[in-house]
Amino acid sequence: MVKKLLEEGKRAATWRPDKRLVALAAVCGLVLLSLPLLRISIYTAPWNDDYRYAIFARNFLEQERSFGSALQGAIFCVKSSCFGWQGTLSSIFFMAMAPIIWGDEYYFLGPLFLMLFLPISVMILIKSLTGILKADRASSVSLQAGIAATAVVLIYSAHGGFFWYNGGIHYVGMHSFLLLLAAAWIKLIRGSRKWSSFLLMLWTLAGALLAGGSNYVTALQGLLTGLSIAALCVILQKKRGWLLAPSLLVYAFGFYMNVSAPGNQVRSNIFRDSGLGMPALEAVGNSFLEAFRHLGEFTGLATLAMMILLFPVIRHIVKSAGHFRFRYPGLLLVWSFCLYATGFTPSLYAMGHAGLGRTLNVVKLTYQILLFVNEIYWTGWLCQKQFPKVKFWEKLWTDTGAAASFYLGMAIVMVGLFFIEPNQAATYSTFCAYYYVHSGEAANFHQEYLARVEAIKTGGDVVVVEPYYFRPAPLSPSDLGEDPAYESNESIAKWYGKQAVICKKREE
Repeated sequence: MVKKLLEEGKRAATWRPDKRLVALAAVCGLVLLSLPLLRISIYTAPWNDDYRYAIFARNFLEQERSFGSALQGAIFCVKSSCFGWQGTLSSIFFMAMAPIIWGDEYYFLGPLFLMLFLPISVMILIKSLTGILKADRASSVSLQAGIAATAVVLIYSAHGGFFWYNGGIHYVGMHSFLLLLAAAWIKLIRGSRKWSSFLLMLWTLAGALLAGGSNYVTALQGLLTGLSIAALCVILQKKRGWLLAPSLLVYAFGFYMNVSAPGNQVRSNIFRDSGLGMPALEAVGNSFLEAFRHLGEFTGLATLAMMILLFPVIRHIVKSAGHFRFRYPGLLLVWSFCLYATGFTPSLYAMGHAGLGRTLNVVKLTYQILLFVNEIYWTGWLCQKQFPKVKFWEKLWTDTGAAASFYLGMAIVMVGLFFIEPNQAATYSTFCAYYYVHSGEAANFHQEYLARVEAIKTGGDVVVVEPYYFRPAPLSPSDLGEDPAYESNESIAKWYGKQAVICKKREE
């Protein structure tokens, strides 16, 4: 009996998890972390700009109940905004086509789409990058799920990224389209079957128009990324780089239409009259300062822990990529930092500060992806330099029970980091969603929202509603005001065809 127990213990000590098991665990982890977000989506409620942009398509839709009429309304909204506010054509189109135009009960489909679209787009981009290294499927899936989970759980502002459709689609949604475009560019260069290449070409044309006409952070970073990939193709003398030319021309056209729209000058004059914004060159210089200032905030201990957790998988991938030469990692680091810094330039130029939470969502997303790309590249460079000489990581991946101990230890560390975090709900989007769902605050807030909508619909031309009692910050960061001229009050009043909506407590 003792001998048998010793043999079992020896086998347990030399056990190492199969790559497919690690991949399955990573995917399961991503799914479990996403479930609270998907659950809270049914409690989301429209706010301010949701009404202001969607009202165009809704009004057209009321004239003729058809998808075509809704499209006409969205296009009218795009034209109105281009001449009166800003030129972000593709973003505005999606804002106008908010699910709420079909009915209040369909609003949740917008946040639900954002919550699913972000991790899928991140995984597709990482898949295209690991394809360059010819990584095995299991290792690639592990890396995809790990990086996607980092982007979703550690998003800068859950409200601006997921729970508010208008702000989320303008930034996170359009940035997700850019990630898919970048993945298609990489796939085109690597080569594929003629039919696949044709479909990729079609998508790059559509993706270029979407990204080029989106928010200015995404539009600028996408243009620089595309030009960088094209320049790399020229340096490496890759003939397939010519396949990028059509989409880059479309991107340039969309970007020009975006930044040259007359509404941009109207918006700029309003900000300048308010003392906001700064000169272009000053904004570029300050972008690098803001990039340095946000390094610690965007990284954090949780991100560093995830980098360590994924390191064995990354090392295995780069060690197996004998065909790929990891040269000049310093150049990649400098390019990455410059691209990341451009995320602050539009906000500095327009408003004089680093940006609102919904803007910083995509700045941080770019930073996170570049951080992992640099980890992969620098690890490959160090491995090819055979530094460090210690074979601890190889031992961790290939034999002994160190693998199980490592993953268990990292799990304990990450749980510990969660408990010592002073503001868990603001830091971890998953916990934020879980907390407000299971505390009942999300459901109570939604019931109050439904009651408010019913009161407005059945009320007279001037409706008085009470402030929300339950107002979870990620679902409702602010409320209507007593002044009917307040922007949010006006938006909801126009949506329901009222002269005014006033929000104040009833007198006892």
